[in-house]
Amino acid sequence: MKLPIFSILSLSVGATLAVGADAPHAPSIPAPDVAIQPEAQRETAATVYASASKPAPKPTPLVMLDIEAPMYRPTLPNGIEFASGWPLVIHAAASPDALGIATDAAPVQFPGIDQNGYLILRDPDGCLELPPPFFRGSPPCSEAPSDETYVGFTPGVDQAGIVDTGGNPGLMAQLADPTASGNPLYDAVGEDADHDGALDPVEAAVGPDTGGIISDGIGYGADDDLPGLVLLSPHGPGLVLNPDFSRPAVLAQRNLAGFINSVAYELRDAAGSTSFDATMVVPTGLIAPVIKIDGCVGTYSSGRCGGDSKYQIDGGAILSTSGPTGPQALYPQVLAAMTYEVRAFLVSGVAPSVLSDLNHDGQVTAADARLAGYNVISNEESVRVRQYSTDICTGVPLVDVIYADFDNNGHATAGFTCPAGPGQITPIPR
Repeated sequence: MKLPIFSILSLSVGATLAVGADAPHAPSIPAPDVAIQPEAQRETAATVYASASKPAPKPTPLVMLDIEAPMYRPTLPNGIEFASGWPLVIHAAASPDALGIATDAAPVQFPGIDQNGYLILRDPDGCLELPPPFFRGSPPCSEAPSDETYVGFTPGVDQAGIVDTGGNPGLMAQLADPTASGNPLYDAVGEDADHDGALDPVEAAVGPDTGGIISDGIGYGADDDLPGLVLLSPHGPGLVLNPDFSRPAVLAQRNLAGFINSVAYELRDAAGSTSFDATMVVPTGLIAPVIKIDGCVGTYSSGRCGGDSKYQIDGGAILSTSGPTGPQALYPQVLAAMTYEVRAFLVSGVAPSVLSDLNHDGQVTAADARLAGYNVISNEESVRVRQYSTDICTGVPLVDVIYADFDNNGHATAGFTCPAGPGQITPIPR
């Protein structure tokens, strides 16, 4: 069959473009064609180059994670939360192509409250060999290394100081060990017990209650009910500092997922996915700065101090107040002046208890988890909020305050008396 000359030329141009699209570099501009005017030719070349320069779309993660509360939109003002009691709600929907759910032992098919489950996302060798407490059974699977990509989970409710009966056994033991997951401890000063004129050095704990040695599933580190969750905040107890309250050479943050109160799951949601909901009622001092303060600087007389108070925020430089200001008045001001971020993502298996800024970009993110060797299986989501507080007269304890005697005058704080008065309506801050 004979084709008209313009058809042959058109096919020639089409073939040139097709070859160029498969090349590893930007495609060549097509040869001039008598049927294409110069302006149209330049437009075609620009279109080809623009298409070649577009970045490849990011692959869909195996788990889509969303922080549903607190509400955050970059285009809207940050929400304001009270110092404690605000919600942190994380929803994670797994790929509908997940292989299914495994449990520790037969005959359970799907886990109920306080029973362990594993949503298997990938299993390259088709041989289920999850780590303990999963029961592997007979060889050869019992002898092969684990190669699964999965989400471990235990539906249940945790509360500090209340014994928990379900969860990952290894993480439950870790969360019940104060040396592994208890409150951060920093060098501070206490009372002058020996009356030598100098305040005695003490090791002061900061942050909310972790339940001590009680097996309650609460503490710093990976969560026993959703072991793969990483929850980070760059301020306060989540920030790793040296014992003397100085900042280390490499930024590091504690995983706060161990404070999650409840984990629940949908076997199959309306979109066809197995999904998880993890909820925390944020306790006092978890997402908040830690300050070290000398609330009594200069001459001390009759319970009063003459100089400006000095303080540090999260291991930073020593600052001064305008006049004598105790921590009861200063801490609400420090809290309200800052913006807080919470970052979340999931890894396969068990998440780290502490994660460092391995790429040295000034923040701790999922990229650092990958560099540390973890298999990140979800997108990374973050929210920002402001916080508001009042002083201890309203029952808000100063759990993130420790004391120093920066000027060595033998005093670190002065007296404070709560005013009397009836209850009243307080306008919501804006």
